[in-house]
Amino acid sequence: MLPKKSERFGKSSSELDNLFALSGQNEVISFAAGYPANELFPKKELDRAFKVRSTKVEASFYQYGEVLGYTPLRKKIVNYANNCLKINCAVENIMLTQGAQQGINLLAEYFLDVGDGIVVEAPSYIGALEAFEAKAPAFYEVPVREDGMDMDVLEETLMQHDVKLIYTIPNFQNPTGYCMSLAKRKQLVNLAQKYGVLVVEDDPYRELRFSGESLPTIKSFDTEGNVVTLGSFSKILSPALRTGWMIGDKNLIKALSNVRLTQDCQPSNIVSEMIDEYLESNDLFEHIQDMNKFYSQRKNVMIKALQANLPSGCSVSNPEGGFFIWVTLPENIDSNVLLQSNAGVTFISSGALFVVSHEKNHMRLNFSGVSPTLIMQGCKQLCCTIEEAIKKIAVVA
Repeated sequence: MLPKKSERFGKSSSELDNLFALSGQNEVISFAAGYPANELFPKKELDRAFKVRSTKVEASFYQYGEVLGYTPLRKKIVNYANNCLKINCAVENIMLTQGAQQGINLLAEYFLDVGDGIVVEAPSYIGALEAFEAKAPAFYEVPVREDGMDMDVLEETLMQHDVKLIYTIPNFQNPTGYCMSLAKRKQLVNLAQKYGVLVVEDDPYRELRFSGESLPTIKSFDTEGNVVTLGSFSKILSPALRTGWMIGDKNLIKALSNVRLTQDCQPSNIVSEMIDEYLESNDLFEHIQDMNKFYSQRKNVMIKALQANLPSGCSVSNPEGGFFIWVTLPENIDSNVLLQSNAGVTFISSGALFVVSHEKNHMRLNFSGVSPTLIMQGCKQLCCTIEEAIKKIAVVA
């Protein structure tokens, strides 16, 4: 008999389930969700794309398709990769996925067995951690600095342990909002080649840059097939489309397509055709520019509200893009206790985002899906809760 999940993983519920539960509470101000703003979905254009494409195509539109996905859309991603990401690739290097999350799941399924080594950032994205955790690997944490993963700790880890995968979010990292520097991107590729390990570059926030200079992808420096990069339409078009992509060595993509055949067989032809029509008729990058202006304003509102109200001993990140702000509290404050005691504002507490060390004195706040008025109101309320917790501990001490 298989053990229960709580016996295998030490917990009875998924942290990803908890995240969606926190994000769906309408009666509270939710800084928990990693959701795009509803106001920014190009509904009219997407509606039109579906109607136009569905009238153009023949009955085969509703038939099974290619395991790697709809070829015309993959060709558009090839053009984007070659021209914008500076990744030299062909259509055989591209697999469409059910969001970037499926790419993570496929890589975990193909590469990891029980006890295999995987390096993850500390902290990291809970959805990836849970996908990897399902394979019961040996996790090795590498701290994330303001300029990305600590390369000295990473190399020491690679020297001491047999590692199969390195998982990183180089642009506007989830949850910290930090960006990996150019020097570290190059160093990471060199280390991957030196130690024969695959880097998984999860890059869904890349185009959501409000300020500063865009940096090359890690994959663009890869000459040996040691990097696979994941992208998504979820943050830049619509998460309901559930469409992302994976760019990797063609032999790896072929191997992963065989894994996929045992799961969902292929992405949705209908959705892929819809996206392809949208891209034919609209300027996605113009839409992204509008998004970035919108999100930049919301981020600035949250930063100002936090800086004005956070008690001393706390710090806050100020990312140049993405969806998240990272708040660090005094070491003796447990953010999960704050979450349970603060009924009016939700956020993501940090314990589950550190898969080994379980650091508890941080919180991830999302600004993209919350109005400026609610951002200011929620930040004031949250900062009051933090200040009260600090005072209580001071009295006890």
